[in-house]
Order: sequence, then structure tokens, then C-alpha cells
Amino acid sequence: MLGSSNAPREPDKMENVLATQLLELSQLIRKARQQWLRERPDVPIGTVSILKLIDEIGTAADGGCHAKDLAERSGLDPSTVSRAVAAAVGQGLVERRVDNADRRASTLALTPAGRDLLAAASAWFSALIGRALADWPAGDAERVSCDLGRLVAAFSAVLEETHTLEAAR
Repeated sequence: MLGSSNAPREPDKMENVLATQLLELSQLIRKARQQWLRERPDVPIGTVSILKLIDEIGTAADGGCHAKDLAERSGLDPSTVSRAVAAAVGQGLVERRVDNADRRASTLALTPAGRDLLAAASAWFSALIGRALADWPAGDAERVSCDLGRLVAAFSAVLEETHTLEAAR
């Protein structure tokens, strides 16, 4: 029967081109992160990533999040997240609060300094992207943003599905 094979299909040419472009994009992102570090040697970009996740995940009634949620969402090992959080707490960017739902646990929340740093990092990256897109025709950036959002969602779903299958084994 045609098309009924369970064998994985071969990636088509466009998927190969896109995979190459994504690898190139990851290299550019790495270079941008290195530029950030040259300009802000006091704040590793990983710290900014942790701050962004704390801000996004902040689902607890007090606006905080749990370290286990950070590890799960970031895909990082809990010990790596623990070290990053400890560094952010030490820099005064994050504070630990008693979890109102479970007094034995703590939640993490951004301090005003953490919010300021997150805003500065967002402005820095936005300015960098703005310079890159300065000569693009109107509407192109919006189209790329929409398509990239769709790709991120699809890629995330595939990775989550793979993780779920591996965990079930």
C-alpha cells in the first residue's frame, strides 16, 4: 500500500535548509550572548535567562515560582538551576519567599534590581534586533515573528512528545 510505511520519511530539501539556518541562528545567538557579556561582564546571560523564566512562570499567589518549575521549563538539571538561582540571590536579583501554600517550601521572585536588569537586557536585545531589521520592508519582521513563533511551538511540541516517550520507557 502506498504511503502506509511506518519508516521515518527522509527530510526534504527545505527541512535541510531550515536545519542549517537554525544552526547558523544558534551561532549568531551565541555571538550576541558573548557581546552582552563583554558589555555586562557582571551579569552572565544565563542569569538573565533565569530571571526571564522566573518572571514568566511566576504562578504562585505571591508572583513567585518554584525552582523545580524553573528546571522543568528550562530543560536544565536541577543542580544547575540551583547554582544559577543561588548566584542571582547573591547578586540581589532574586529573593526567596516562603510559599504560602506550603510553608516548608520557598518560591522565587524577582527583586526590583532583578526587574531592572531584565528590562535592561530586553532593551539591549530589542535594540540589537532593531538594528538588524532596520532596512527590512514593512511587514517582513512581523511575518518572520509569526512564523518563528509557529516553529518554536511546533518544535517544542515535538521535543515534549519525545521527552514523554522516553520517560515512558
